[in-house]
Amino acid sequence: MDLDKVVSNSSPLINLSKIDRLDLLEKLYGHIMIPNAVFEELILKGEYSKDIEKFTPLVKNNIIEVKTVKDTNFIRALQKDLDRGESEVIARAKEENATLLIIDEVDARRIADFHDLNKTGFIGVLIKAKQKGFLEDIIKSIDLAIEKGFWINKELYKKISNSLS
Repeated sequence: MDLDKVVSNSSPLINLSKIDRLDLLEKLYGHIMIPNAVFEELILKGEYSKDIEKFTPLVKNNIIEVKTVKDTNFIRALQKDLDRGESEVIARAKEENATLLIIDEVDARRIADFHDLNKTGFIGVLIKAKQKGFLEDIIKSIDLAIEKGFWINKELYKKISNSLS
């Protein structure tokens, strides 16, 4: 388990939830941070709030820690290109000097690169879990996520499949 400062956006967490692998968060990172906007998306008002019972114990046990972003001006500047959750995630990662940002959205990843943030996404989490022996089959996990609404570029899917065979 790494004891790094990890900040996550909602979509990787939602996809891990869909395949019942939220346990990977604690196994890989110990705990992660999310800003208020992500907490709201996951638990308070998001379309996945029906999965509240999956996220609530993680928050209660401090595996997921909700942290407020202080620099509201930075959030507003980021919101010119990103939604509120993505903006708060990047701002939180900068404030925390995070060692890893877990985020999937292309525009947010581009802006994370601009701010020199080390990033991974849902698939990166699965790959790391496989490398650490916590996951048997990445492709089965991705296929299950696809069945439940995850979208992946066909070329990237093929590249991952080919690299694992």
